[in-house]
Amino acid sequence: MSEQHGNPPEPTSDEELFVEFANTLAFDDGLPNERLPDGDALVAWLVERGLVERRPARAAADRALPAYRQLRDLILDVSQRLATGEPPTAVQVRALNRVLRDGLHYHELRAAEKGGFTVGQVGDALDQGRAAIAGSFAHYLADHDLRRVRVCANDGCRWRFIDRSPTGRRRWCDMNTCGNRAKVARHRARAR
Repeated sequence: MSEQHGNPPEPTSDEELFVEFANTLAFDDGLPNERLPDGDALVAWLVERGLVERRPARAAADRALPAYRQLRDLILDVSQRLATGEPPTAVQVRALNRVLRDGLHYHELRAAEKGGFTVGQVGDALDQGRAAIAGSFAHYLADHDLRRVRVCANDGCRWRFIDRSPTGRRRWCDMNTCGNRAKVARHRARAR
């Protein structure tokens, strides 16, 4: 993704969490640009989206980062398959289900210090955040038109997006950047 994607766009209210997460691996003119280089960046991303209530320790976030990147790779691979009309493989579905299971948590009733009770979540916050992203993807796969998952036609970009156009024929993540570049390139090629 080139300079048009220097910062991720503000998500729309209906944008899917899994798409936003997939695009944390951006491409600048075809070269990968890691937006989650370390545990601190991961935690900041999770906190911004309300996926963790309290900041996990840096060491825990650094340990969790490879698992998040594996999930992202899975989403990128499956979305590439969907964009070409192929469903996820059985291996990919099993991998997604493993992430969903890892994030299981429960609520626990606890006695409060000043009397009464409180209810709190029990489970690893980072596993739960990862499962929330996986859950967003799983729900999309189960409930939506899979043909609407797209990969930007600009090879230097490869941004993932959901095609919400009426015709379902959108090719670029953003017509004002990638779409215009494609039009200019075609015009120049014809002029030669």
